[in-house]
Amino acid sequence: MTHDSTNSKNVDIKAWLPLIVGVSIGIGVLVGSHLRAPDPSTNRLMVDKNATKFERLLNYVDQYYVDSVDINVLTQEAIDHVLKDLDPHTVYVPADEADIMASRLDDGFEGVGIEFRVIEDTLKVLSVMPGGPSKKIGIRAGDKIIVVNGDTIAGKELDNASIVKKLRGKKGTKVDIEIKRKKKEELIAFTITRDVVPTPSVEAHYMIDEETGYIKISKFATKTYDEFHNALLFLKSEGMENLVIDLRNNGGGFLGQAVKIADDLLPKDDLIVYTEGKGNEFTEKEFSKRNPDFEGPIAILVNERSASASEIVTGALQDHDRAVVIGRRTYGKGLVQRQIRLKDNSLLRLTISRYFTPSGRSIQKPYGEGISYGDDISNRYESGELFNKDSIKTDKMPQFKTDKNRIVYGGGGIIPDNFIPLDTASMGIYYYTLEHTDVLRDFAIEYANDRYIDLMENGLDHFIKDFDKQKNVIQDLEDFAVLMGINKRKPNINDTTININLKHRIKELIAQTIWGDEGYYKVANLKDPMVNEAQKVFDEGLAEDDTTSKSKS
Repeated sequence: MTHDSTNSKNVDIKAWLPLIVGVSIGIGVLVGSHLRAPDPSTNRLMVDKNATKFERLLNYVDQYYVDSVDINVLTQEAIDHVLKDLDPHTVYVPADEADIMASRLDDGFEGVGIEFRVIEDTLKVLSVMPGGPSKKIGIRAGDKIIVVNGDTIAGKELDNASIVKKLRGKKGTKVDIEIKRKKKEELIAFTITRDVVPTPSVEAHYMIDEETGYIKISKFATKTYDEFHNALLFLKSEGMENLVIDLRNNGGGFLGQAVKIADDLLPKDDLIVYTEGKGNEFTEKEFSKRNPDFEGPIAILVNERSASASEIVTGALQDHDRAVVIGRRTYGKGLVQRQIRLKDNSLLRLTISRYFTPSGRSIQKPYGEGISYGDDISNRYESGELFNKDSIKTDKMPQFKTDKNRIVYGGGGIIPDNFIPLDTASMGIYYYTLEHTDVLRDFAIEYANDRYIDLMENGLDHFIKDFDKQKNVIQDLEDFAVLMGINKRKPNINDTTININLKHRIKELIAQTIWGDEGYYKVANLKDPMVNEAQKVFDEGLAEDDTTSKSKS
């Protein structure tokens, strides 16, 4: 009986072991090593006690546990288990992923400077990054990399991590590649000297018309303010009187960069943002420190993927009635994270405070038990919110007032002043098939490469005016799609509209292939409904109209 009882206890211990170790690791490693409470009393004693408990427990498991245990795997699972009960933005990043995660907000990296995708076991260059070494030696979008440093990689199962490892490297080191270029029978050899590849966060800035400047910000990285400020000064020198700031799909970044940009646009001593954390260390207020560098009308473009630092800028300018916000409700991330390097080079992104807009709004959307936080955007799609502003349940949101007593809402993203619905009806299933199989991009790349010299010599402005005159583009696309295995499309009563929009999409992709992001946005914005709305707003003297209502009238 004693033997049977012992076996039963062993089984119970084995079943509970991961949870016991998990809690101990989570508390001991994360809390014990890095998150000591500033008050050296009860909390600190508890931290030390649990850190010691974890160390002893882990040693016992390593020395005596009956089965083999991978301590690293168990640690990862334990940490994930502890953090899942915190907010959705507090995350642990393993050491082998930490450098890539941290570099996402850098303004450059050391490598060859291409964007790629693996298609049918072949590495295909989607775009060549301006200012990078691949661009300088003549690598083109559409090239297929077959050999890297003598190793044939085509036809092998490749993942992105292994490709990045082969191509990235320290500045000054070399990598030999052989590429297959369409209409060339032999492979073409290149030696690329790795260099710093700039990844600017201000992707484009130019004058939309004689009075209106446009600045696209894709993230808030270490030099975003400098890039924005330089763009602002340039556009002012070009005669800018109105400014469009495009923050669509900008997931945020460094809070300090957002504060500096708002400081460029708000009057001196205006509150920009305030944060509340545990104790005084992370509780502070940020005010504009000087007079604005630009005093003209501003429109900010946002959508459901504009988050965090994007919402700080947007909320500050909306609360002070400094800008008209155009687009769709923003993501709703009102939590501030600090990146903490652990001893093994892993990374903890820990939420340290909540931020609030000048009117007092917390724009953090709800999270917690029973809330499918990660499905929020798809839920907005299903509810109709992305198509109709009236689908936003503002009756359940706390109300605040701007400087001019306009009502704004907290509790889940920033609601725009002028709503622009998501457009899904103008293209149809044929377009989406071409887009999601990369056939549309492949056609644009081939079109650009076949005319590469002429396009480069004539320039972007000539291309923008001339491309619409080309009559056979859609027919050529359909023939190309058939060769790529896409069935010929069936006639549709909306074919004329679809063809116009399809041709414009091809124009965007060609411009991006040859002239990068600047070319892309110059073409895309010609028919962008949010940009067009911004221009209307300026013409009307910053009127606050709902374009959904306009379209129904």
